[in-house]
Amino acid sequence: MKRKVLCIALALLMCMMVTLPTFADTEKETPLDRAFITATFGLTHVSGSTYKMWARIDNPLGISVHAKLTLYNVSYTEIASLSTTSTNTNINLSQNVNLSSGTYHLILTYTANGSTYSREKTYTI
Repeated sequence: MKRKVLCIALALLMCMMVTLPTFADTEKETPLDRAFITATFGLTHVSGSTYKMWARIDNPLGISVHAKLTLYNVSYTEIASLSTTSTNTNINLSQNVNLSSGTYHLILTYTANGSTYSREKTYTI
């Protein structure tokens, strides 16, 4: 009798082990969980006193991104700025500026999915 009860209990346990995980509340990964936005930006010498401020934002899922690239002098007075809002997978910003010798701050700010990110680079010309 004990053997029969033990066999039934083990059979029930095996059935529960097989079927219960299907009822568990599992987290499902959404495409947005895998998406990440990468940004590169810089200030490149073109010729003479002309420099190109540029940014490239890789947006793999094409979500809405608002980006702003701003160039400031050493005392953070704005010299040039450009911005865009796009759902493209590659977002590019660029503008030529004439600069004299000195220190400059280039700041890229972008907003995606309700979060804002800001990065800064400093250049001495």
